[in-house]
Amino acid sequence: MLSAKQEQYLVEIYWNLNEEGSARVSQLAKSLNVSVPSASKMSKKLKEEGLIDFQRYGIITLTEKGEKFAKQLAVNHEVLSRFFQLIEVKEENIKEEVKKIEPYMSSDVIQKLDAFLTKRD
Repeated sequence: MLSAKQEQYLVEIYWNLNEEGSARVSQLAKSLNVSVPSASKMSKKLKEEGLIDFQRYGIITLTEKGEKFAKQLAVNHEVLSRFFQLIEVKEENIKEEVKKIEPYMSSDVIQKLDAFLTKRD
C-alpha cells in the first residue's frame, strides 16, 4: 500500500505524462512545490515499488503496474472533481483542492461518493 505522498507523486507523474507528454524529476518538484532532491528521493521509492522507471536526469515513465494504479487515482480525481463542482467550488480551485484531499480518502469512500453522484445525475 502506498502512502498518501507516494500517491500524490504517482498521480502527478500520470498527469504530466498525459498533459505534457513527459515527466521529469524537476517537473515534479515544481508542480508539487518540493525540492528537486525530495522529488528525486520519492521517485527512487516509486521505482523500488515497481511503479515507475527513470534514469537520473531522465524522463520518468510508468510501469504497467504504475499505470494501472495511476489510472485508478485519476478516476478518483474525476469523482472528487465532480463532487466539488456540485458543491460549487470555484472551477479554477478544483484541481488544487482535489490534489490536497485525494490521497487521504479511502477507495471505499470515493466509490460511495461516485455512487451518490451517479444517482444524482
